[in-house]
Amino acid sequence: MKLKKAKILIQPMEDLKKEWKAALGGKVRSVQSEGTIIFVSLESLSKILTSERLEILSVILKERPKSIYALAKLVERDFKNVHSDVKFLADVGLVELKTQGARDSIVPRAKYSGIELDLAA
Repeated sequence: MKLKKAKILIQPMEDLKKEWKAALGGKVRSVQSEGTIIFVSLESLSKILTSERLEILSVILKERPKSIYALAKLVERDFKNVHSDVKFLADVGLVELKTQGARDSIVPRAKYSGIELDLAA
């Protein structure tokens, strides 16, 4: 299955509030489309998509590690920190986690092939 790119949208909070109000009032069906992640500022985006987390995403895409432990070895970082970053990326919606094998290893898989940044929203 070919992955699509995730779209990261920078949208001011006031615009988001208007869209949510319209959605709650039944005027629009959905505020956020599948594969779109909305941030309210570049500052919030930079706090979430750090260079370490972007490296993790890249390595997951290229190497397809069989566990978070294997991923930590590939990025040469402490397992605990990599595990925390991977869980966070899963919470944001960029990574999915699957349990696999006899030891119930957690296998990280990228949900998207890359990221597009839309600043014009």
